[in-house]
Parts: sequence; C-alpha cells; structure tokens
Amino acid sequence: MHPKQYVGMAMRQLADVPGIAPGSTGRPINKVGVIGAGLMGSGIGVCFLGAAIPVVLIDQSEEALARGRKAIGRDLATGVKKGFLTEDQAKGLQVLLTTTVDYDALSDCDLIIEAVFERMDIKETVFKRLGEIAKPGAILATNTSGLDVDQIAEFSGRPEDVIGLHFFSPAFIMPLLEIVRGKKTSPEVLRTALFASMMIRKVGVVVGNCFGFAANRSLEGYGREAEMLALEGANPEDIDKALVNYGFPMGPCAMTDLAGIDVRCHIFDSMSDAGLVPADPRYGALSKALQAEGRLGQKTGAGMFDYGEDGRAPIPSEKVREIRDNIAAELGIKPRTISEEEIVERCTLPVVNEIAKILDEGIINHATDADVIWIYGYGFPAAKGGPVYQARLQGFGKVHETLVSYQEKDPDFGDVYWTPSPALRNLFND
Repeated sequence: MHPKQYVGMAMRQLADVPGIAPGSTGRPINKVGVIGAGLMGSGIGVCFLGAAIPVVLIDQSEEALARGRKAIGRDLATGVKKGFLTEDQAKGLQVLLTTTVDYDALSDCDLIIEAVFERMDIKETVFKRLGEIAKPGAILATNTSGLDVDQIAEFSGRPEDVIGLHFFSPAFIMPLLEIVRGKKTSPEVLRTALFASMMIRKVGVVVGNCFGFAANRSLEGYGREAEMLALEGANPEDIDKALVNYGFPMGPCAMTDLAGIDVRCHIFDSMSDAGLVPADPRYGALSKALQAEGRLGQKTGAGMFDYGEDGRAPIPSEKVREIRDNIAAELGIKPRTISEEEIVERCTLPVVNEIAKILDEGIINHATDADVIWIYGYGFPAAKGGPVYQARLQGFGKVHETLVSYQEKDPDFGDVYWTPSPALRNLFND
C-alpha cells in the first residue's frame, strides 16, 4: 500500500474505539475552563477560542493571568499573520476570553482542562477542588504528559467524568491530541473528547493509561539514543542533519531545545521515581550537565545548540562539544565516526520496539495509531508512512536482526535497551 493511502487508512481507523458505539452521542461543550495561564494553558485556550467557544482562564495571580492574556493575543496575532484569521476575527475571539483567580467561575463550564505544573501533589489539589465546584456532568480533563490519569481521576471523587487530554506544545499549532482513557472514564466522556478534538481541528488518538502514555513512552528511546550518539562522537548538528535528511522537520536535539532541557530532566526524574531508569551513567548525562550549566534550550538562548538574535535558528556550540567530550572521557567512551544510517537506525528502531509493547498491552487500539501519533505529534515524514509502516517494509527478520546487532554491541545495557520485544512479531501481523 502506498504511504499516502496507508496514512488515510490509519486516520480512518482512529474512529474504531472499543466501547464507543457508532452513532453514540456525547455531552455539549458550550463553555470551557482552563486552569493554568502558562505556555500550555494559554495555548489550549487559543484552541477553543479559535472554535468560537468561550474560555475561562484561571491562575493564582493577576500577574500570571496578564502574561496568559498577552500570550493568547500573540498567538491570535500569529493566526492573523498566517492568514487563518482576520484582525477583526482575532479581536472578536478575545472577547470570548475571561480571566480570573476565582475557581467558582468554572462552575458553569462544560469542560475544564487542568494545565498546571507536572506534579502529582499539585494535580491532587486542583482535582479535589474541581470535584467540589464543577457542575454535574462537567468533564474534567488533565493535560498531564505522563502522570497516572486514574490516580488523578480519583482525587476528583467522580472518576467517570475524568479524562486525559494531552496537548503538544505549542498547543495552538501542533495537530495531535492524545486522548487518555482512564479505567473509569465513561464512554460518553470519551465520545465527547473525540468530538472536542474535531471542534478544535486536532487529530485525536485514544490511548490507554500508562507512564508516558503512547506518545512520550515511544519517544523516550528516540531521545535516549540521540544523547548516546552524541556521547559516542556524533555532534548534535550531525544527529539532527541525519534525521532531517530522513524527512523530519527538525532533529531530536533541536526538538529537545524547543521543549526545554529542564523538561527532559524532569522526565528523567519521574522515570527514576517510577523505577524505569537503569543504572547506566550515560542515561541523560548530557542533558543533566547542560541543565547544570543553565543551558535549558531556546528559552535561555542556549541548550544543545546556541541561539542567535532570533532565538530560533540553532547554531553548533563549541561549549556543548566541550561538555560532551568531558562526560565521554569520564565514562571511558572513545569518540568515533558515526554514519547517518546508524543515527537513523539507532533513533527509530527503539520506537518500533516500544510500539510493539504498547500495542500488546492495549495502550493503543491499532498499530496504525502509533504512526498517526508520530506523524502528527513528532513530525515523522508522512511520505514514509510512519515508523510501523517503515518497519513492515523492512520485514520482521531485518528489524529483529538489527535490534539484536545493537544489543550485542552494548554488553552492559544492550539487554535493557535493545532486546526485541516478544510482541514484535505481532506488529507485523496487526
């Protein structure tokens, strides 16, 4: 099947969600509340304002709300600049925005989305409050990128009304919406979330609840290997060039800088707390060292790359090479020349292996769902169909053989990182 036909088929399969009967209805969404006026919360607000839905934006201080209003105005102005909106439309949409520090203003909202800092204790406080003030039938959503949605749901006292809505940053631009179904999420709430994704012109993919869900869980090997390759001698610009030549709009190093190296380090900490990080001194060593130097990515003008006056275009950094070389020397890693082919294999094959596990565990409903996630969430080249499509082109034997070859090259942690999943073969039969 041609990649274009395959992606079309994959998109159609998104509607095939177990437990959701064809023709079933959801709940009306006439007003939306967003908790947290930061980058993500304001971006989510823009998504619903763009659909002409009134939004109530909540934060703890008027200063935070002022920054949120400014960010929303800037995002709407970007829509005007790109021709998506007229100036009059942008001004009209801002009239639909209410900002307040008063949680009671959420009492008549049909959908309330939490977009606060990624800490379970903060989520607990928010959802206990929502359980008290949200009207009956209101949908309570968390924008967590990987925390336990079922635990968050229980805080509310009404877990059947709770769902995960994982937006990707910047929320008003990125097309993917990961819809995380909890154990007690009602079918009606899930159907409404799917309707909401269409209302705001997002590609909604229903996934199950696990650490990192489907998207970030399958992404981890991609980012891990990019850092490992850097320690072995590939410069960040070489790694990114290989993936851009493959078809990605940006490479993993630039993507890390865009998301924030501090965010990546926070993910390491969360994974470590969950017992998911092996005792490998290489794991995340470069990110941690950059964070210690205050190089947090585009937000600080320096990360894996340096950034000039525009703050966007990555510039190869001698400082990063120095930091990388020092870490490699301390760990006894000898630099070597690494081919583009190895860079692409090392970054993409862990994705395929993890997708096999995710499918086997029922976190995704179809193998094709993972391809949609990677195309619309991480920029995998649509012309190549997605990581699963590419794996199937190679065939099970070739993919298995290549995984084993990298497993054997890493005597200390190859079994952890590269052992082919027992479910891998099923990925080729789905």
